[in-house]
Amino acid sequence: MINDANNIVLAVMGAVGNGKSSTLNSIIQEPLFQSGRSIGPVTQRIGSCVRNWKLPEVGRTVHIVDTPGMCDSTYRDVENVHLMVEFFKTLSHGVSAFVLVFNIHNTRLDEYTKNMLRLFERLLGPQFWKHVVIVFTHVDEDQRDYLEDNIDALTDPAEGFVRVIHQWFQLQYQPPIVFLSNRDTRYSQYARDCFMELYQAVVSVEEGARREKFTCTFFQEVNNRAGIVQDNFIVQSIRTATAAIPQMIQSGSRAVANVCSVM
Repeated sequence: MINDANNIVLAVMGAVGNGKSSTLNSIIQEPLFQSGRSIGPVTQRIGSCVRNWKLPEVGRTVHIVDTPGMCDSTYRDVENVHLMVEFFKTLSHGVSAFVLVFNIHNTRLDEYTKNMLRLFERLLGPQFWKHVVIVFTHVDEDQRDYLEDNIDALTDPAEGFVRVIHQWFQLQYQPPIVFLSNRDTRYSQYARDCFMELYQAVVSVEEGARREKFTCTFFQEVNNRAGIVQDNFIVQSIRTATAAIPQMIQSGSRAVANVCSVM
């Protein structure tokens, strides 16, 4: 078991093709997580590693947990339920920040993504949002001027992206928002500045929690079990949470509920 007492623990989530794996590779400056453009998911299992946070060099280690892309076009719901079990087991000793990754060129919050966020909130509790950082990728330096209107719309305090999430989930606080470029991260000062903003956003979340990692009753219950009993508890918890969200049964998550019902 990894001792995460002093590590930054990042749980990274997002839809297929949003640049999750590329962002993680940039942080550690190592091509550890598979990335690329495809019509199907690149990440098909839980990826986890402990490395130095290298972009920029901050003198801290980071435990990264990369998840399969949500909104999977191949409807790998059976596999994804099993992967979610492994995901929650990995995180059950605490999380510094949940990083939600979106593509600046596709900022629509589709129903499946909203439902997955509802599921996380249902399982982990509303305090989960205090540990969220929202990231938009593909904000490259040569496109920055072209994307300014998008950025202004996303950060609009009255109608922006975070404001919409704030209203949907009735949050008492607004998660920090960061714009990233994964292009030429080894040499681009612009890219380094972007990732410094990401690190500062994670630190702000940590400081807001007084450096205590996020945990909850669900995680504590997971740690109180072992083996197949632990797995079954997580699956049953997912099933119960899903049943409490009517929209999930009406959307592409129908198969998730069906899988849970037979395990």
